[in-house]
Amino acid sequence: MRIAIIATYTHPTRLRIKEPSIMQSSVPELIAGLCPEHVQVEIFNEKEADLPLDRHWDLVFFSYLHSYYEHTKVLSTLFRQRGMTTVAGGRHAGHFPDDAAKYFDAVITGEPESNVPALIADFEKGELKPRYSLPSHGAAAIRPYRYELIDFTHNKVRLPGIEASRGCPFTCNFCVLTGHERYRFRPIPEVIDEIQTRMRWNPNFLGLMGDAFVFLDNNLGGSPKYLRALCEALIPLKKTWGCALTFNVLKDESLVKLMAKAGCRYVYTGLESLNPDSIKAMNKGQNKLSEVDAVIRRVFSAGILLSFGLIVGSDGDTNEYLHRLPEYLADLKYFSVTFLGIVCPYPETPFFRELQAEDRLLPGTISRDYDGYTLCHRPKQLHASEVVEHFQRLCRTLGSLPNIARHYASKLMLSDLPRYKQTILFSGPEIVSIRNPLKNKERRYIAGLDAMEAWDVEQMAALGLTPQVLTGPGTAGARPTPAPGLAAHG
Repeated sequence: MRIAIIATYTHPTRLRIKEPSIMQSSVPELIAGLCPEHVQVEIFNEKEADLPLDRHWDLVFFSYLHSYYEHTKVLSTLFRQRGMTTVAGGRHAGHFPDDAAKYFDAVITGEPESNVPALIADFEKGELKPRYSLPSHGAAAIRPYRYELIDFTHNKVRLPGIEASRGCPFTCNFCVLTGHERYRFRPIPEVIDEIQTRMRWNPNFLGLMGDAFVFLDNNLGGSPKYLRALCEALIPLKKTWGCALTFNVLKDESLVKLMAKAGCRYVYTGLESLNPDSIKAMNKGQNKLSEVDAVIRRVFSAGILLSFGLIVGSDGDTNEYLHRLPEYLADLKYFSVTFLGIVCPYPETPFFRELQAEDRLLPGTISRDYDGYTLCHRPKQLHASEVVEHFQRLCRTLGSLPNIARHYASKLMLSDLPRYKQTILFSGPEIVSIRNPLKNKERRYIAGLDAMEAWDVEQMAALGLTPQVLTGPGTAGARPTPAPGLAAHG
């Protein structure tokens, strides 16, 4: 039996662009690790390379985000017409299983470890069920990824990834985890064994990226006690790694130093905003802005590159704050922003329900608009056009070459730990990528005003498919939108 596992992708510009980067979706390798040994498995990541549409598989697994849904159901429909059986999985499929069931033969709404093997067994017996929602077996059930299936020729800077934990203990109102996924972690010996015996390393750049990996966890510091024990176990391996965690973990100076000793050279944290009112509106109380500058200096001096994500369009944002944001960043000498987005009310979040109750979701918003780069609601203190203007200006400013030069000049000599300088140099392209959403000059960045990708528009028209409208009560299913380009105008 032949199985394909596909991580679909659509670029923020809504143009057909690939975006190779250090961190990629590892869901294909995860699902491949759950397949029985007797099946032939191929994995594909559309963010790195085009999908071969002329191939045939018996069973096709699709992993996708909300904004990739329309594109994914086009692919599924095309494959089903050619006799292939398709499966949907991921957060969107779990939240909208009835809608997904219209375009896929089966929908997985639970965690893969318990459901993927059961689905494959049923398929081989000719007894495929429309929905799989077996309960989780816990974090200890996470199986080693199929690292040998990664093709580093498509993405020369990619690093292999591993999970040590899942979920997050915090309850930020815009986060897709809140209320849906509790925090739990794997036994440390299993994590260490997977790194030592299963992981495959990036051979590019004359081996400069060898023995380097990333933790794929939403928040590796969800339990500081667990993180401390994990770092102690990582020290003898002499590997280099990066992770994402919440800002509060970095206040513990001894833990930061232990992370550096264990090989950590990169940390991403979603600070989201430097505006206290916006932080309060997000229920992100673990971020105390008065401590930001001291923590940043401490982390860099320990030999770790600290990278941040910022978003605009929150209810606490004002024109004055967003105009002055570059000044605030300049005051924080070592601040590094590698992601800039527009706050997104994903449908399964408390933020979405709040906006829905207040009738502040923009009309005609479809699943494609929930990409983190499109305004889907009316902020309390800003007009939609003002949010877009600030977003575009900040993309140009933060992703500029002078900003990259300042980034290198201020940080390159802060530490002599192995691979620290290499990490700083490799971070430059990540900062430049902040400008990537601006490559399409026709983008409006407001839900209902941007057409989807031309190929998807063409295919959906030919196949009789319609977008999923997500703007209020009773609109969680798919229904037609009248505007040209399969995008409704508000």
